[in-house]
Amino acid sequence: MPLRRETFRKLHRHHNLWRWMFSTLLAALFMAFVCFVWFGWVRMGNDSMAPTLKQGNVALVDRILKYWRGIERTDMVAFYHPVTGELLIKRVVATGGESVTAKNGALWIDERYRLNEESYGPANTTDFETVKVPEGYVFVLSDDRRYREDSREDGIGCVSLNDIVGVLHIRVLPSFVIYQ
Repeated sequence: MPLRRETFRKLHRHHNLWRWMFSTLLAALFMAFVCFVWFGWVRMGNDSMAPTLKQGNVALVDRILKYWRGIERTDMVAFYHPVTGELLIKRVVATGGESVTAKNGALWIDERYRLNEESYGPANTTDFETVKVPEGYVFVLSDDRRYREDSREDGIGCVSLNDIVGVLHIRVLPSFVIYQ
């Protein structure tokens, strides 16, 4: 008859093995959730967001953050072009209920607040008429304003919050950078 201590050791060994396997499975499921549900990878297709993102840069899109805190001014967002279906990355300059206009190369929100764009590129916006952003939509622009594939284009216009894939916060390649 085995001693009580030996029986306990065998049971303990099997218990540790099951606990280790369960922990590994849980960690793998969590990593799969983070990699395939929470975040997505995007590759910048052109230089429209230069100097922040250049062509070929790879960034992580946070798909869940837009539900937690919403989309805010200066966020970089990813969405699909309504006509071509191409994934675009642009910067939010105005949110629902605001009006945006460009005068003398500067962006004005509600015609009283000048948007400070020094942190992500030179302000070289060509003038455009005032646009009132409907609730539930955002007005997006390229950091390099020579690229007009943004809300100034009739095919895109204001982007619905439902059409936004996610918010960009981390550039992975060519170097790791976290955007605030």
